[in-house]
Amino acid sequence: MTDLDIAGIGVWSPLFADWQAFCDGINDGNWQSNAPLQPGSIPPRERRRAPQSVKMAVEVMDQACSMAAVDPAGVATVFSSAMGDMQITDYLCKVLVAPPRLVSPTRFHNSVHNATTGYWSISRQTHAPTSAVSALEYTAPMAFLEAAVQVAEEELPVLMVSQEMAAPAPLQVICPSVNPVSLALLLTKPGVFSDPVASFRFGVKTETTEWPDLHPDLDQPFKGNFGSRLLPVLTTIASAGSLHSNFATSFKFPLSKSTSLIISLKDKENSTQNV
Repeated sequence: MTDLDIAGIGVWSPLFADWQAFCDGINDGNWQSNAPLQPGSIPPRERRRAPQSVKMAVEVMDQACSMAAVDPAGVATVFSSAMGDMQITDYLCKVLVAPPRLVSPTRFHNSVHNATTGYWSISRQTHAPTSAVSALEYTAPMAFLEAAVQVAEEELPVLMVSQEMAAPAPLQVICPSVNPVSLALLLTKPGVFSDPVASFRFGVKTETTEWPDLHPDLDQPFKGNFGSRLLPVLTTIASAGSLHSNFATSFKFPLSKSTSLIISLKDKENSTQNV
């Protein structure tokens, strides 16, 4: 098991606009119904052309970096989505089956899986390493593992992003997602920040496991959304007063049918949120 810190968190969905709103929902049941989405770091002209998938990711990436008070230009990124922009995929399939088969250049440009990392790199003028991960239902824990290993081995902060769109009807049989969600975690080596949001250990085991339960209020909205798989970790951090001993709260996430990612949260004495 390897020790790491979470220095910043970003979250967005129609139910919560940011980490404070997420904490309010977890602790008080005060959920939003139509949270705003307006990532300020994307220039206005590019923002008009950017799809929701890009805006979702950039919004939470900005939030995580702002919480940690770090310059995004020096942060590596691991972006992940199981299905990419499903709305654009649906559009492309519809256009290509009927004459005149004219595809919007802008939508085609935004259809590639790593479009988000391009928008992020350009808007933040960063030359830090970026990667994009897709592994269907295992996407979120795979991306977390990739980011955590990079932090441990390269000793640089890594921004891990997990997101998924709402699925159009033809794709719901593969990804039954009814609500979009996006989250970002800025992972660092221990001691880089004096007051991280959370500290944890991670490792991989050869064993079969089931997905951990979501919060009761989040189970129905995000049950079929692969990007929401890590929300149980954030739920525990948001209500950290329930932790009583070091590494007492552990989560197991499937990486495949026979391997699991283990994330064990440390107790953060006298601190429940870092907003």
